Amino acid sequence: MKIYTKVGDKGETMTYGDIKVPKDSWIVDINGDIDALQAGLDLAKAHINDERLKKIIDYINLKLWQLGGEISLGGIGKNVTNPIIEEDLEMIESHINSFGEMPSHFVRFNKLGSVHLNETRVRCRVLERNLTQLLRAELIREVVYKYINRLSDLLFMMSYYLEKS
Repeated sequence: MKIYTKVGDKGETMTYGDIKVPKDSWIVDINGDIDALQAGLDLAKAHINDERLKKIIDYINLKLWQLGGEISLGGIGKNVTNPIIEEDLEMIESHINSFGEMPSHFVRFNKLGSVHLNETRVRCRVLERNLTQLLRAELIREVVYKYINRLSDLLFMMSYYLEKS
């Protein structure tokens, strides 16, 4: 099997659900945002020595893969067997709380790992903004939106934790 299909040569692509869509479709946009966030997490992980943070990143990436599948399929199904649920939201909040109080002042990040994590926070906020219309149109589950909202908080706290250590 070749990596190129030539479907994209005419401005279209195939989703994970085997649906042909234009490349400027909201499905492609959102999955591109998820892909960018995952790439940022992979880069951050490569610059982090803290095993706890690496495990959190791995778990986040697993959930983001599931979300990408859910977006492509238009719901849970096929290989989306571990979708984002309320317990994942609670886990994110627990991780946030484990990093202590948020700073009371503006923070600039200077350590490579914390800079990369903070950059992923920015990518997460882009994804969140782009999901807002889908939430209003009820094209995504509310728990997904909440998860992404909390994820940006978690990424900030992880950045802050690394910067302090």
